[in-house]
Amino acid sequence: MLAKVRKTIGAFRMLGPGERVLVGVSGGADSVALLAALHRLAPALGVTLSAAHFNHGTRAGESDRDESFVRRLCGSLGIGLLTGSMATDKRRAGLSLEDFLRRKRYAFFESARRQAGADRIALGHHRGDQAETVLLHLIRGSGLSGLAGIPPVRDGGRIIRPLINCSPGEIIAYCRREGLSFVTDSSNADERFLRNRIRRVLLPDLERRFNPAIVDSLCRLADVVRQEDDYMREEARAALETLASGPSTSVIPIDKLDALHPAIKRRIIREIVRGFAGPDAAVGLDHVQAVLELAAGEGPSGTRDLPGGTRARRVYGRLEFQSGAGRGGTAREGAPLTFCQAVPIPGTVGVEMLGLRVRFRELRRPPSRPETTPRRAYLDLERIDGPLVLRSPRPGDRIQPLGMKGTRKLSRLLIDEKVPRDRRSRIPVLADDLSVLWVPGLRLSERARVTGGTRRVLKAEII
Repeated sequence: MLAKVRKTIGAFRMLGPGERVLVGVSGGADSVALLAALHRLAPALGVTLSAAHFNHGTRAGESDRDESFVRRLCGSLGIGLLTGSMATDKRRAGLSLEDFLRRKRYAFFESARRQAGADRIALGHHRGDQAETVLLHLIRGSGLSGLAGIPPVRDGGRIIRPLINCSPGEIIAYCRREGLSFVTDSSNADERFLRNRIRRVLLPDLERRFNPAIVDSLCRLADVVRQEDDYMREEARAALETLASGPSTSVIPIDKLDALHPAIKRRIIREIVRGFAGPDAAVGLDHVQAVLELAAGEGPSGTRDLPGGTRARRVYGRLEFQSGAGRGGTAREGAPLTFCQAVPIPGTVGVEMLGLRVRFRELRRPPSRPETTPRRAYLDLERIDGPLVLRSPRPGDRIQPLGMKGTRKLSRLLIDEKVPRDRRSRIPVLADDLSVLWVPGLRLSERARVTGGTRRVLKAEII
């Protein structure tokens, strides 16, 4: 196993002479074998080791037992150990228990790396973990990125996995040969967790009934996909730089996104969500597709909840991505807004705080079918009284909905249309001196309707 570990380190350029390596040690066979192997190879590699252990505190006495074991192990090897434990605040912010614990663990490892002055964090993932991860992502409906599995090197080389080409059998055999003891995590047998069911039920069944070398096949698939995924990721990141509205990638103009190839669009969404939720967030194809459907919808607004407490919001012509810790776009969500802008004809009006741009122009001749959509309206210019403005709703606003004889309070219309209270001040209205003429996405006024006798037509369109 040592030769395979050293070959993997060289193939992926994981370590260089003079570097400091922090080894994540849970006390299980994988991390014990990793620590022992790197301890054996350290003089030849020219690296210095330290270790870190995170006590999740989720398994009563077992968690403390594991920490005590790791302390004794590191002491016997003369390796310095940093430990951490779960904070008293265990609110998960919409995360599954597995995702929550993983994020806490990785955050601790990064903090310990800085404290130890280490260049790398070495973790004990192996070929079995790789095969499980590929199947896990496939079951969850992942795209191509999920099939790439666990990367041998991540975050620019800060996280390395020297055992990624070793099988569980090789690791256990190494521990026995070297006389290394280890602890067993009882939660690994809990089949309520999907990963455990894959390891204990699905993979053995696939090996027995379909392909005895299924682990090798899945790992080979991950290797091929990872190379292609790396290329596509770079393409997506380059495209994202041209898309971002302003200095942040949290705001994306929908028209620019629509112009891209579907494969690049999917990757851009995944990159953005992982930027908020963390690189280990389980962003599946269903999540990506939900965001793309939000962008493609006819409605001017909407939201989608995503992994890691992230939320995507459509605000007319753009998508806003917000973290669970502090959701916000150019304007704080839920904050009342007041705006009013005169409408030039022809011309374009932009409401920056909403990411909204509306283009106005008079048509040379009336359209044969002046159909109003959520993003486009046709109005009879000669029935407009006074200057046109695009503004926020005001108390007392009224509209005569298309097809009706009387008027209605705009506030009642927004309630009936189930517009959330904190969104009502953010709904733009097109109005003249008399009343509201168009509420984009909701209603056109009967008073401004284009008829067979209309001579001058104004086209208003969200762009």
